[in-house]
Amino acid sequence: MASIIPNEKIEQVRIASDIVDVVSGYLTLKKQGQNFFGICPFHQEKTPSFSVNPAMQIFHCFGCGAGGNVFTFIMRIEGVTFPESVKLLAQAAGIVLPEEEENIEALHEKEALFFANKFAATHFLENLTSSPQAEKARSYLANRGITAEMYEQYGIGYALAGWDNLIKTAREHSINPARLFKAGLVLENKEGGFYDRFRDRVTFAVYNLSGQIVAFGARRLVDDDSPKYINSPETDIYQKRFTLYGLYWGREHIRKAEEVVIVEGYTDLISLSQAGLKNVVATSGTALTEEHVRLLKRYTPNAILLYDSDSAGAAAAIRGADLLLENGMEVRIAQLPPNQDPDEFARQKGEPAIRSMLSQAMPLIEFKIKSLEEKGLLRTAAQRADSTRNLLSSISKIKDHIQRSFIVRDLADRLHVDEAVMWSEIRKYDKQNRLVVKREDSNFPKDLEKYFETRRGSAELGLLEYMLLSPHDAHKIFQNVSADDLKHGEIRHLFKQVQSDLDILPEQDMLIYLSTIKEPLIAQRLSQTFTQRHKNSLSWKFAVDCIKSLQLSVVDEEIETVRNTLRGNRDPALESEDMTKKLLTLYDRRKRVQKGEFITEN
Repeated sequence: MASIIPNEKIEQVRIASDIVDVVSGYLTLKKQGQNFFGICPFHQEKTPSFSVNPAMQIFHCFGCGAGGNVFTFIMRIEGVTFPESVKLLAQAAGIVLPEEEENIEALHEKEALFFANKFAATHFLENLTSSPQAEKARSYLANRGITAEMYEQYGIGYALAGWDNLIKTAREHSINPARLFKAGLVLENKEGGFYDRFRDRVTFAVYNLSGQIVAFGARRLVDDDSPKYINSPETDIYQKRFTLYGLYWGREHIRKAEEVVIVEGYTDLISLSQAGLKNVVATSGTALTEEHVRLLKRYTPNAILLYDSDSAGAAAAIRGADLLLENGMEVRIAQLPPNQDPDEFARQKGEPAIRSMLSQAMPLIEFKIKSLEEKGLLRTAAQRADSTRNLLSSISKIKDHIQRSFIVRDLADRLHVDEAVMWSEIRKYDKQNRLVVKREDSNFPKDLEKYFETRRGSAELGLLEYMLLSPHDAHKIFQNVSADDLKHGEIRHLFKQVQSDLDILPEQDMLIYLSTIKEPLIAQRLSQTFTQRHKNSLSWKFAVDCIKSLQLSVVDEEIETVRNTLRGNRDPALESEDMTKKLLTLYDRRKRVQKGEFITEN
């Protein structure tokens, strides 16, 4: 169950988070009149068009249209959800957030795990920089172009070869080994004691999006039978399917580049970053997951997979590419020269060669065809049939139907297969790919942006705009519209809140609701309306049109329900006459709604 932050805590965080102070942490603002202006972080521009209004606690960009309140600003710039934005702001304000599934003791437990990891990272860094035993680790890193100045920057350290070095140091600082065990830093032996998980290994700290250390990866330094890399186990603060190495550092570079480069290893990312390529993340020994893809989509819809040139690397790239396609991302695969990995290539060739190679990255289907040709899997009829199905499986995951159509046509010509046959196969895959997604609220539209383009959605949002912009007419809105008529949960909640506060809040204080909105699309629309209200004032006629549209939507839904009942009635004599009368009554009511007969303007 997802945790729920109490409304009173959200309000406490909102009051403590002045939008000018928060935005100033990300860009330089200069005061001009009543507002502050700066270069927009959400699109490229030279002249500042990003406005922050301290009175309304909103922001709006006159260039790209981005807008909202302090929560939606954090959601957009950090690429996080609403609850995560509240948590980030609460942390900055020193506010503790008890959650539905956590009491204060549990919160302290998580804080203790973060502390244990931070302590371990400091311990590993001190080992690497100061211990004589770490010479081979320093040599290993130096051979990969990683200098002492980069250790702290990338969270690099060294775990000494003994069985209890971390445990001893932790005890000296009054840290219980049981706490290290819960953080995944030590293992339990048969006698109930503990020993260090990471021994004689170079360590790499893994950060979450808040900049807290949640886990470690560790590479062996001796050529023995142990795994080349070992990673922290999953804990209360670390779930590997939600975590990508380097995203904490690279997310702004990804957003600006409008593209992410995905690699496998820690040193792959570090070497690429040092060569000048900052828009990189690493899966760090974990297969790419749907959660990873959804995380990346917050920053860009475009991805390049850059895996090792061996067969295992190619197979991993194809698996990851299919998952990216399935989740609506554009994906290409970059090929390295034989027997090289991204780490070696970056160190040996440098930035120009890296960017040249990435510019030649192939779309997945092209890459698959080339791979099948190289393996000789397009020779016999049986091979060509299996290979074609393999390709069509990937094509079926492409969301853009026009793009899919072009690819199928080209592939049919290239493989000499009837295009109609290929479409028949794709339809089979479409059925397999189709998933039913359950929503918490069945009335809530699946695609919010499209919902606000419908008559009903546009009317609901329009009424909210008018009510907040013209609070003196709010009572007339409530005479004509019940909050229960509204489908969108947050708009319905705001209607109820305004209605309950109408008699106790001065009209100018209605603007307070702007800073409480959670849904980014609503916040952006309203911030634009209020920022430009001197140009585009809304009249009562606008409100009347919205009321009519909402009333028509309600009637049309009732008409459709009756029609469906009549269609599904197998016994024509059974209640059909009553249903027909009801349908005629609804048609008459619809005509009266269009004339405005149900609108009160007192």
